[in-house]
Amino acid sequence: MEDYSTLSGEETAAKLHSNTQHGLSSFEANNRLKKFGPNTLIFNNGKGPFTIFTSQLTSFLVIILLIASAFSFFFGDYLDAVLILIIIFINAFLGFFQEYRAEKTIEHLKKLVISYCLVYRDKQVIQVFSSELVPGDLVLLEEGQKVPADIRLLSTTNLYTNEAALTGESMPITKTVDVLKKILPIADQINMLFSGTIISAGKGLGLVVTTGGKTEIGKIANLVNQEAKTSTNLQLKLDHLGKVLGKVIIGIAALIALEEILVGKPIIQAVTSAIALAVAAIPEGLPAVVTISLAIGTRRLFKQNALLRRLTAAETLGSTDIICVDKTGTLTEGKMTVKQIYYNHTFHHLNIETNDTKLPKETRQLLKISVLANNAQKNDNGIVGDPTEVALISLAFDQGVEQLELSKQCPRVLEIPFSSERKMMSVVCQDEKEKLIAAKGSVEAILNQCTQIEKNGKVVALTKEDKANILKANNQMASNALRVLAFAYAKTNKQEVHEEEIEKGLIFVGLEGLFDPPRKNIKQSIESCQKLAGIKVVMITGDHLMTARAIASEIGINDRYITGEDLDKLSDGQLEEIIEEISIYARVNPEHKLRIVKALKSHGHQVAMTGDGINDAPALKAANIGISMGITGTDVAKEAADLVLMDDNFNTIVGAIKEGRAIYENIRKFVNYLVSTNLMEVTVILGSIILNWPLPLLPIHLLWINLVTDGLPAVALSADPPRKNIMHSPPSRFTEDILNKNSLKRLLLAGFLLSGAVLIIFSFYKNQLVHGQTMVFTAIVLYCVVRITVLRSRYQLSLFSNKLLSLAISISLILQLIILYLPIKIGNITLQELFKIQPLSISDWLVLLITGGILLITMRLITTKPLEKTTPTA
Repeated sequence: MEDYSTLSGEETAAKLHSNTQHGLSSFEANNRLKKFGPNTLIFNNGKGPFTIFTSQLTSFLVIILLIASAFSFFFGDYLDAVLILIIIFINAFLGFFQEYRAEKTIEHLKKLVISYCLVYRDKQVIQVFSSELVPGDLVLLEEGQKVPADIRLLSTTNLYTNEAALTGESMPITKTVDVLKKILPIADQINMLFSGTIISAGKGLGLVVTTGGKTEIGKIANLVNQEAKTSTNLQLKLDHLGKVLGKVIIGIAALIALEEILVGKPIIQAVTSAIALAVAAIPEGLPAVVTISLAIGTRRLFKQNALLRRLTAAETLGSTDIICVDKTGTLTEGKMTVKQIYYNHTFHHLNIETNDTKLPKETRQLLKISVLANNAQKNDNGIVGDPTEVALISLAFDQGVEQLELSKQCPRVLEIPFSSERKMMSVVCQDEKEKLIAAKGSVEAILNQCTQIEKNGKVVALTKEDKANILKANNQMASNALRVLAFAYAKTNKQEVHEEEIEKGLIFVGLEGLFDPPRKNIKQSIESCQKLAGIKVVMITGDHLMTARAIASEIGINDRYITGEDLDKLSDGQLEEIIEEISIYARVNPEHKLRIVKALKSHGHQVAMTGDGINDAPALKAANIGISMGITGTDVAKEAADLVLMDDNFNTIVGAIKEGRAIYENIRKFVNYLVSTNLMEVTVILGSIILNWPLPLLPIHLLWINLVTDGLPAVALSADPPRKNIMHSPPSRFTEDILNKNSLKRLLLAGFLLSGAVLIIFSFYKNQLVHGQTMVFTAIVLYCVVRITVLRSRYQLSLFSNKLLSLAISISLILQLIILYLPIKIGNITLQELFKIQPLSISDWLVLLITGGILLITMRLITTKPLEKTTPTA
C-alpha cells in the first residue's frame, strides 16, 4: 500500500485521482463506493436467532430424550411423549432467550465507524454517513469528532488528536501537513489521521486514503476475526459429561430391553421399561439449570459493575490463574495529579489527597509557565483537555494562579506545538511591553535549549553542575512513578519572533512530577489474589520501564521485568521459556500483548487480559477471558471481550473472579445433585427388573420428579452464596472435572444408599402395587431433599442461607402433597388417577421419615468431607 505520509497533498490527490480544492463528484463517489465497498468494519462472530435456537437442541442428552419421546409416541404413550417434548422445549427456549439477548445487547458495537461527516461533493460541502466515504473524498474535520477513515491532512488549525486507542500514546498528538522524509511508525505520522481516533482540538481538512478493512483499525479488526474463540472449559466439560451419561444410559436401556425380550416379555413392555429407565437416568433439567445458573451469576456480576457478554465465560473467570492487566485506569485511577515540584534545587511535595499544600511564592513563575504553555481550558464545567495539562492548571489554580487572568495579561500570539521529535512545546505571549516565551517538555529536550537558570528569583548561568542536579532530580522523581515535565521561559523585546529562534537560550525554571495514583485498596486486592487465591497479577503497559516498575513496586507486583524492545529479540520458544518468571512488561505494542497471552496459554494457564484500546483487541480475543474497560474502552475492545468492567476497576475483576468461582461450584453442586438423584431412580428401576419385581415407578412419576422435585431445587442451588473461604482455594480446583474421581465416589455411594433404602421400602409394599409405587414415588421426593442438605453441608452452607432454595424445597413438598391428597380434576380424571397413586397414611409417613432420618445421619458421616482451607501461592 502507498505510504501517503511521504507524499505532498498534491501528490496524494494525484494518486487518488482527486482534487485538493473540491474533492470528488457524486457520480465518481458512487462508483468508488461500489468498487471499494462501505466504510465499515465487519466482525464474523455473530449468530442468527435460528442458529442460536437449534444449537440448544444438539446436545447428546437432548437427542436421547427426543428419541425416547418418538418411541413413546410410536407405542401409544402420548402423555409421556408430550411431557418429554415440553421439557425439552422449555429448556431450549430458556437457553435461546439468554443467548439471543446477549447477542442483541452487543449488536450496536459492530457499527464502529457509522457516523456523519462533512465532505466536498460536486464542489459543495455536504453531510454524509461515514460509511459512504471513499478514497479520494475531501473531508472537513473538527474538535470532538471521531476520525471516520485514514486521512492525509492538507491543512490544519491547532489540530490535536488522541490516538491512545490505536497506538497506546496517551498524550495528544499535534498534527501538521509537513511531508515526512521517510516512512515512520503510525505514532509518528504527524500528517495522517487514523480511523477510530479522536480529534481532541482544532480543525483540519484532508483526503481519505483508505476506508473500511484497509484502514489501520480495519487491520486490527481482521486480527480479531482471525483469532478464533475456542469453547470454554465449562462447555467442554458439560459436553463430555453429557456424552458419557448418554452412552451409559443407552447401553443400560438396550440391555434391559433385550433381557426382557429374551425372557419372553412383550416388546412393548420391554421398550416401555427401557424408556422409563432412560427418562429416569437423563437429567433433563441440566441444560436449563446451567443456563439459569450462569444468568443468575451474570446478574450478580452486573450488580458489581461487571457486564458479562458470554454466559459460559463466567466459569472461565473462576479458573483464572493469571491476570494480565493494563496499568492506566485499571490499577491506577486514570487521572493525573501533580505530586512533586523541583525548583531551585529543592523538592516540594504536595499532598494529593487533601490538596492543602501551599507552595512557596518563588515557585509562582514555574506555575505561571505551566499555565501559559498549556492548551487545556477552564470553563463553567471545570477544566477540559489533556489530563496532564488539566493537572497543571488545577495545581496552579489551587495556588492562586488564574488561567483566565494570565491569558488577559499575556495573550498568546504564537505556538510551536509538541511533536514526538522535539518532545516539547512553546508559546509566545505578549506580556506588557515585551514578549514572554513559555516552554514545557521532556527534561532532556528542555535542558538542551537552556543556557540560564532561575535561582531565588534571579537569572544566572546554567552550569554543568546545575544540569547534573536536574537530571538526578528527574531520575529520582521518575523512580517514584512520576511523569516528569520540565519548564523554561525567555523574554524578548523583538517585535517579530521567528520560530527557529523561540526555543533557543531559554531560562530553566523547574520540574513538575505528575502522578496517576493507584486505586484505593489495590495493593490489598493484588496481595489477596497472589497469596490467597493463587492468581498471579501481571502488569502489561505501554509506559516506560522506570514508571512501570515504580508503580508495580508500590502496588505489590515484584518480579522480573522486560520491555517490548527486549521481547522483539526473543523467539516464541525463548519467550515461552521465561514467560512464567515475568510480572512487568513495559513499552509493549499490540503484537507483544498477543505473544504474551499465547505464551502463557502454552503453559496451560487460564489467562485473563484487560484492555481498553483498539490495539488491545487481538490479545483480548486470544485470552481465555478478555476484559474490556466500560468507561475508557473502545468499541473494538468491547467487541473482542468476554467481560466489560463498568467502572474500569481492578477490584471489580477480583469480585468477578469470586463470583465466577461461586458459579462453578454451584454448577458442580447441582450436577452432583441431579446425577446422584437420577442414579437413585435408575438403580431402583434396575434393581426391580433384576429382582423380577414390577416397575416401582411409572414414566410420569419420573418426569414429575425430574422436573419438579429435582428441577426446582437444582435451579435454586444456582443462587447459593459463595462459601466464605472460596478465595482461599487454588485456581486448579476450578479447572477440575465437574465430576472428578473423589466426587464421583461420593456420588455413587450416596446414590446406592438412597436407592437401597427405597428398594427396601418397596420390598414391603410391592404386592400392593399402586400403594408400593406411591411409597417409592414419595420416598424419592423426600430423599432428594435429604441429598441436597447433605451435599450443601460440605460447602459449610446451611439450608437457610439460600432463601430461594428453601422456597423451592417447600414448593416441591407442597406440590407432592397436592397430588397425593387434593381431589383436583384435569378434565374427567383426578390428579391421583393421572399419576396412578393413592393417599398415604400416617404410618406410611412414619416409615418414610424414619428411613430419611437414618439416611441423613449415615450420609453425613460417610460421604461428607468439608472443603478444607488452602493458602496457595501464585
